Amino acid sequence: MTNAADMVDRIVAGVLEQLHAPATAAPASRAAAANGSLEIPDVVITAAVLETRGIVAGPVVFAAKAIVTPSAVDFLSSRKIGWTRTAGAATPNMSSATWSVLISCSTPAVVSALDALAQQSGIRWQRQLVGCHRESARLAVGALCRGECDGVIAVTGKPEALACYANRNAKVRAAVVDTAERAKRVKAAVGANLFAVDPAEQSVFSLRSVLREIVSTGQPALPADWSE
Repeated sequence: MTNAADMVDRIVAGVLEQLHAPATAAPASRAAAANGSLEIPDVVITAAVLETRGIVAGPVVFAAKAIVTPSAVDFLSSRKIGWTRTAGAATPNMSSATWSVLISCSTPAVVSALDALAQQSGIRWQRQLVGCHRESARLAVGALCRGECDGVIAVTGKPEALACYANRNAKVRAAVVDTAERAKRVKAAVGANLFAVDPAEQSVFSLRSVLREIVSTGQPALPADWSE
């Protein structure tokens, strides 16, 4: 855990103590959901909480408004454990779609932008670290063809190559996006269900804008005038 992450954990714990809301782990809910996920009802999720739970595999489900600290994100990412949130008060259009985020090229801006988006209740998604753009393309195609998710966001240093690989499958409509406006256009033009994003030289603000636009209309859908 980084010094910054450790500081965030201490600040969160201190605030909760002042509010008389203890940050200690609540009894774990071991009732697995239909998909085999483990629900953890704690208000604050830290690496210590996850270690206490003995989490070794995912997916893990947190409460819709739970605070997931940087140490918890590091814990999950380093073990390639998928996580999501329970459906809360759904935001318009977003609650009906499930997203998979495949990361083969990560930066601090990527982590911060994804964490910010995860705070929005109603968005259902899992994130996964992968080895390269080819693996991202293979996993994305498989997930879309099996109906495991409605759309995929692939964060990669080779977005064009990834999109080319993925578009060999007729069920995939992959597009490279680098701005929110570009994401909006490809959704309207081809109903893209796989978005390849290169994080190089992207700020947290710009990445957040791109990601929000991608998920803003819910399930990817073909335009009315589309023809095979």
